[in-house]
Amino acid sequence: MICQGARGIWTLYRYFLVYYQGLGQVMVLIFRQVRNTTFLLDYAGCRFLINPVLEDGSGLGRSASLPVSLGELLDVDAVIATKLSEHSFDAGARRWIPRGTKVFVQDERDAMELGNFGFSNLEVLGDATHFHYLDLHKIPAFQGQGFTPRRDERSCGVMITHPVLNSTYITGESVWYDDMKPTIKTWKPRLIIVSATNPNPLGIRTGMNQEEIAAVHLTMPRAKIIATRPYGSKEGEKNLRAYLQAHRMENAVLLPEDGVEYRL
Repeated sequence: MICQGARGIWTLYRYFLVYYQGLGQVMVLIFRQVRNTTFLLDYAGCRFLINPVLEDGSGLGRSASLPVSLGELLDVDAVIATKLSEHSFDAGARRWIPRGTKVFVQDERDAMELGNFGFSNLEVLGDATHFHYLDLHKIPAFQGQGFTPRRDERSCGVMITHPVLNSTYITGESVWYDDMKPTIKTWKPRLIIVSATNPNPLGIRTGMNQEEIAAVHLTMPRAKIIATRPYGSKEGEKNLRAYLQAHRMENAVLLPEDGVEYRL
């Protein structure tokens, strides 16, 4: 029942702390932004590294160096890869993550690809993948092009649920789509982590625009939304901040700087 790893007594303490506070339906978790769509999530005593991009360098809109030590990033109970790409599981992740680390991927093709790099503890996400006392639910992700979103078969979102605590929804690299509303209404997540981005040169969006983030907020007004940025566009961040302020959503939607930690 207790997560494995070097944290020992601290992990045990965190588990009973969140369980006790969870009895009152208090959201207890820690989000720490690394860069772009890479972040650490401590939820109910388990620590996850999401979409690890660990290579140093300023390409792809990322910061030149990691704001969190590599040792801390690798001291996790599991890694979740909602997609395999240089924006979500780069060469640095394939080089530095220990081969026995638990890694959740979105399909068998991704599992085979990482298996070819020597990763031996892989699991494909399903409708309800059990991990310790949590359930990880694979949620579809959609790309946006024109007015009709289409299913992205190479990406997914993840809903993390607990018997007592409120749910957390990681949308992955997905735009808003019609079935996202009932998904949120059903699970009622109190933390929703979205990818905020502008269209690429081909006009394809793999993240939400400001109106779609507003739709998430209107669907679940009590949820805290964290908007990560796959390509780190400062101009896009500036425009989104202005939109949030103009629509009085700046307290509901957080735009984390690299290295920032939120305790929720």
